[in-house]
Amino acid sequence: MNTFLRYILLSLVLVCGVLAPAFSQKFLALERYGKAKNIRIPIGTVITYQIREGQGWYTSEIVDLNFKDSLVIFPRIAMPLKNIVALRYDQNWAKGIGTSLRMFGLSWSGLALVGTLTDKNPSTNYEWGDAIVTGSAYATGFLLPRIFKHRVVELGKRKRLRIMDTRPSER
Repeated sequence: MNTFLRYILLSLVLVCGVLAPAFSQKFLALERYGKAKNIRIPIGTVITYQIREGQGWYTSEIVDLNFKDSLVIFPRIAMPLKNIVALRYDQNWAKGIGTSLRMFGLSWSGLALVGTLTDKNPSTNYEWGDAIVTGSAYATGFLLPRIFKHRVVELGKRKRLRIMDTRPSER
């Protein structure tokens, strides 16, 4: 074998061996029954959760995960994973669609008004139908983010939370 090829192969093995731990990580996995793909929640993510004996929702950043003792470490407390019974997510799609609907309603009314003022045709005036489209689109765009604000995932039989550690073992 050529010595130049050996050096290239050796350097490739060394680079892969050094960089492999850089691509591994610890994260929370939300597993759903019947789904092959998990939802990953990495360290540093701010989550909103409910605990078993708690009265409400708590929001905190995940500082670290202890795989051995099954602990989620927050800035002020280390919480056993089995005490978390629900997670809450914000629904960002509702904000985007709501903003788009409000802009559509205002644009519809604005274009109808501009057409009425610039066109001398009496059959293309601003009508009640234009006002109804504007009002209904604006009202729907206003109410949509308020109705679909949060999504609650209750952990139990069909959904569970696990700590995943993909780092190489230190033996």
